[in-house]
Amino acid sequence: MGYSIGLGNVWRFPYLCYQNGGGAFLIPYCITLAVAAIPVMFLEVSFGQFTSLGCISCWNITPLFKGVGIAMALVSAYFCMYYNLIIAYTLHYMFSSFSNPLPWVGCNHTWNTENCYERPSISEGIFNLNTTGNSSVMSMTTPAMETEGTTMANLVTYVVNGTLGNETFLNSTMEPMKRVRASEEYWLHGVLDATDGLHDLGYIRWQLLLFLLAAWMLVYFCIIKGVKSSGKVVYFTATFPYLVLFVLFIRGVTLPGSADGILWFIRPQWHKLKSANVWKSAANQVFISFGAGWGGIHTLASYNKFHNNCYRDVLLVSISCAMTSIFAGFVIFSVIGFMAHDSNLKIEDVVAGGPGLAFIAYPEAISRIWCPQLWAFLFFFMLLTLGLDSQFVTLETLITAVIDEIDAHKPGVRRYKQWVILVTCLIMALLGLPMVTQGGIYVMTLFDWYSAGFSPMLLALIEILIISYAYGTKRFMQDVHSMLGFTPSSYWRYCWMAITPLVVGVIIIFSFVDYSAATMGSYTYPPWAEGIGWTLTMTSILTVIVYAIIYLIKVPSGSLTQRLRQSLKPSSAWGPALNENRITAGYAILAGQSDPSLADEEKTKETKEQIALNTMNKV
Repeated sequence: MGYSIGLGNVWRFPYLCYQNGGGAFLIPYCITLAVAAIPVMFLEVSFGQFTSLGCISCWNITPLFKGVGIAMALVSAYFCMYYNLIIAYTLHYMFSSFSNPLPWVGCNHTWNTENCYERPSISEGIFNLNTTGNSSVMSMTTPAMETEGTTMANLVTYVVNGTLGNETFLNSTMEPMKRVRASEEYWLHGVLDATDGLHDLGYIRWQLLLFLLAAWMLVYFCIIKGVKSSGKVVYFTATFPYLVLFVLFIRGVTLPGSADGILWFIRPQWHKLKSANVWKSAANQVFISFGAGWGGIHTLASYNKFHNNCYRDVLLVSISCAMTSIFAGFVIFSVIGFMAHDSNLKIEDVVAGGPGLAFIAYPEAISRIWCPQLWAFLFFFMLLTLGLDSQFVTLETLITAVIDEIDAHKPGVRRYKQWVILVTCLIMALLGLPMVTQGGIYVMTLFDWYSAGFSPMLLALIEILIISYAYGTKRFMQDVHSMLGFTPSSYWRYCWMAITPLVVGVIIIFSFVDYSAATMGSYTYPPWAEGIGWTLTMTSILTVIVYAIIYLIKVPSGSLTQRLRQSLKPSSAWGPALNENRITAGYAILAGQSDPSLADEEKTKETKEQIALNTMNKV
């Protein structure tokens, strides 16, 4: 649950919902959740639990497509690189929470511009003066202006040479000005100091660099003892966020205008459903949020006991994950509704969309709670725990996959797992350096748009087709029955064989037909940046193709058709990892493990001897 419920629910879901029409996004989200993400998740949980292996080694089910597992590990590596940047942002805000006043409150900071305003100057109708250079910038609105229909977009700014109050105006000019909240300026200029686009990365922001290194140190020390010890940490990290979200929800719905934001969130804009990007974004979100197509589910499930009720687990986690996303949506859109009301703007115009939405709207709400420093710290600590949950498992997916493969050829490598983790974290930190530059937010968004966009859906589609048609859903259901003791509903077979591939395939094709360039707020990525993005996507897909070609070449004999048929059959190692479970599932025992029946006889003999010895001692 800690893996599925993470920053994707609180950070990514709201901003995707905001930029894709609110309620219009919820419809494809729920549809793809029911017929795509949950069926893929159940398949992958069953797959990993049955084999007790990571996302690469489990592909002895059809050796030809082992590249799918390698591609999943590669996508997880891309995800780790940019996801830890979100954790770095969170650490930045968390430590900034100790400031009094909070740095995202007020317009008197070095990073503020003449466009900045804060709520008191708007709602109370007083002057807000920012001084830049030799001129002063004054903005004003009054309750009377609001009643006359004056909007923030039409506010007039007076640029004066001279001073205000007891001093004299020398001259003035009037020009329209777009107002920007202090919380948004803190994000754009105080944290990011963002450039105009990907073409200008600027210099490294040393504050972000330090927080990125701190984030990787946290991840390293949390997973150094493996995923089971990380699971103990998750007992806290997966439950604590609900308390903080509930407090923010109560505060959000008590703010004026919150009802408008919530209605915008749940009321569909029907024309948006004609856009392929809305459907692609919804499908992409459920696959990211649930971890389907990433390999993390295989890894986690591989640690389950063979007879664990994974069917129950999938339904419980799926419902919890979806409800958490929707609840987070209510929290953030209640705040956005207030911001729109307070600014006299339309909800879709109140703040720039994109990855920074959560770092603007949530702090805005926190600044209006009693003792905001305390609640700011608790909120960003909550985001930290959510981020670490997902990062634990994603990095563990990559490391487990690599170690499983190396150990199969050179046993004993597991003794050096701590060093493998350390080296991996160091490499990831170095590769993440471009993301802590002034233009790093554009790099991060590019990774999120492409490497985490099409790739997981394509890999999940390939996976589900292979198991449905190369291995067979009937055989797979028999394997599931050997674990659960019952056969799940035929609904899952229908989804695996037809419904899920059809829905995912149509969304992917429709996305290409109605293709639009990647965007971040008002910035549209140029063609050369799109080329980089598609290269990221194609590296994972080409991995599947290249591995299959190499594998077919290495098959010792036979025609191409014969080698292809042989490569699609499960290897002799396919099945449960332990012989006792292999016998239960109807598979031949593996060499190198003791026969369970002989072990039981030996155990019974030892027990009888011990009873006899105890009896003699009593005598």
